[in-house]
Amino acid sequence: MADRLNKLGRMATRTGAVLLLLSSLALLFAAQSRGGRVAYGKHQDLRKFNQFVQTSNSPSMKLLREGRDLIDGERWAEAVGKFSEFVAAYPKDKDMDVALYWLSYSLKRQGKFREAAQHLARLLKDFPGSNWADEATAMLAEIAPQTGDTRVIDEALNRNNEEIKIVALQSLFESSPARALVYVADIVKPGSKASRSFKEAAVSLLASHGERQAIPLLLEVARTQPDRELRAVAIRGLADHDGDEVFDELVKLYDVERDVEVKEQIIQSFENIKGARADAKLLEIARAATEHTELRKAAIRTLGNKKGAAAIEPLSGIFASDASREIREQALISLSDIEDPRAQDRVIEAARGERDTELRKFAIHRLGDMKGGRAFDELLKIYQSERDTELKQDILRAFGNMADPRARARIVELARGETDAELRKRAIHVLAEDDKNPQTVETLISMYDAEREVEVKADILNALAETEQKSALRKVIDVARREPNTELRKKAVSLLGQWKDPDAARFLEELLKP
Repeated sequence: MADRLNKLGRMATRTGAVLLLLSSLALLFAAQSRGGRVAYGKHQDLRKFNQFVQTSNSPSMKLLREGRDLIDGERWAEAVGKFSEFVAAYPKDKDMDVALYWLSYSLKRQGKFREAAQHLARLLKDFPGSNWADEATAMLAEIAPQTGDTRVIDEALNRNNEEIKIVALQSLFESSPARALVYVADIVKPGSKASRSFKEAAVSLLASHGERQAIPLLLEVARTQPDRELRAVAIRGLADHDGDEVFDELVKLYDVERDVEVKEQIIQSFENIKGARADAKLLEIARAATEHTELRKAAIRTLGNKKGAAAIEPLSGIFASDASREIREQALISLSDIEDPRAQDRVIEAARGERDTELRKFAIHRLGDMKGGRAFDELLKIYQSERDTELKQDILRAFGNMADPRARARIVELARGETDAELRKRAIHVLAEDDKNPQTVETLISMYDAEREVEVKADILNALAETEQKSALRKVIDVARREPNTELRKKAVSLLGQWKDPDAARFLEELLKP
């Protein structure tokens, strides 16, 4: 049943929809792709239907259950037939409202909007107190642009139910954008009685569906709203309208703004704006030593997210010359995010010889996250030439993060034969972290069986325990039962005590028996 509920929940949101989520305190709204649609058939509505059809074994309820199963299988035409059968066979049944609602839902999914609207209108007329009245009102408002009945949008907007009003506002943007703009302006004006969550939903819809006509109102919200989150929603919406006009206004907003978090939102919005002017503003912020550190980092991060080759030299300059380690680290992150050999060169240079040891370690870590064989080749060269054990341990960790099969082969090789005891121990640990690989436990077991050093064998036991795989457990139990070395047997028993597996507990109980 859980799987079925999940599937029904997924059905309830149409492709590219605006997702409505309820928390216990507030309605949260997220506007997705431009032109998306609202779906009111929420998880709780479908769950309510599932619970409802379990309440009786009457013939009429059997029909509803069969209809529910057809909805589960997204077999809309058959579901229409099943619910229509109920409506014809049980005209006076107390559950007629349920059948009418899900008949309408199934028709809507087939694109038969006028037929769906007829059944919804009957539901609201004949069953005004129905538990499905709100859902029916919302569906009527949702399909109003297809049916042409804008009257139902007005009725929905006047109801004391925010979810229904959001559905209606979505449809109003589709059927009458000019009226929707006026409605939103009234919602966000000073002194409005609308809840904060409804205001946020309205601004999100304005950004998603208002097109260029929405820009003046979005600017007004971004400039004047005392609520920081509403201003951030408006700023994100403005960034979707790429162009000099919007960019200039966002720069003006940034220059007069005093709230650091709002300024950071403006910086992030530049990621969606194309052209050299946006990059130049980001660089201006990134280089300004007097600017707030978090804003400088946001500008550098946004440059990296844009992945433009033009940012490589400026970012390299910031990394080379800035006095702040935080700023230099962010510049290194952004360089590693740009998929260009020249950007990779800068990260490699830092990994090879950066004087700041912490930044050098960070560069090694970023190389480990990079795609392509070059990163492995460079890290291997550094490992082979490096004398600092701590840095070599960082390189081993970077090897562990790589998808390159050569990196894993090198880890196994070092786990088997590295002459430095600390590095060998680290290699064994890094190998154990690859616990999703079925060969990991086999490799560790073969290493244990071939090893002669007790301390190394103990490290391998620790690694086996880290994997928490069943084959590893069997090996540790075998060591606890048969290992000639008493210290290793004690080590195995101790590790079994940390294992959350019934087989481990049973073995330990056997040991306790007299």
